[in-house]
Amino acid sequence: MGIRAVIKAPDWSHMHHRGGAKCRDGSLTPTRSRDVFFSDDSFALDICNGTYDGVVCPRRAECLHVAMVNRENYGIWGGMTARDRLALRMRYPGMPERWTWHPPSDEVIPNPEETQWPAAS
Repeated sequence: MGIRAVIKAPDWSHMHHRGGAKCRDGSLTPTRSRDVFFSDDSFALDICNGTYDGVVCPRRAECLHVAMVNRENYGIWGGMTARDRLALRMRYPGMPERWTWHPPSDEVIPNPEETQWPAAS
């Protein structure tokens, strides 16, 4: 039995109407391995989130959605580390509409309304 993705990854190439994903641009990683999104987290985050060149990946939100639904446990997806994606999934279980990008490893302060039990009536 093999592992299957829940949703297929979209076309990340430059031929897509939203543009290509920055991770597919080989010119961004001239001296590094082609797979920085699994081997060098800080550099991959810089590329995806725009701190490397000032341009956020145009496909970041879509990439994060694919990773969250498919429960990707490794690498950088959608500008977030595996640990950050897990924390987001744990904070909003079963609520994919709330799985949006947050700055990597930032401590998210919970909304008090979300953490308190309703008053007994």
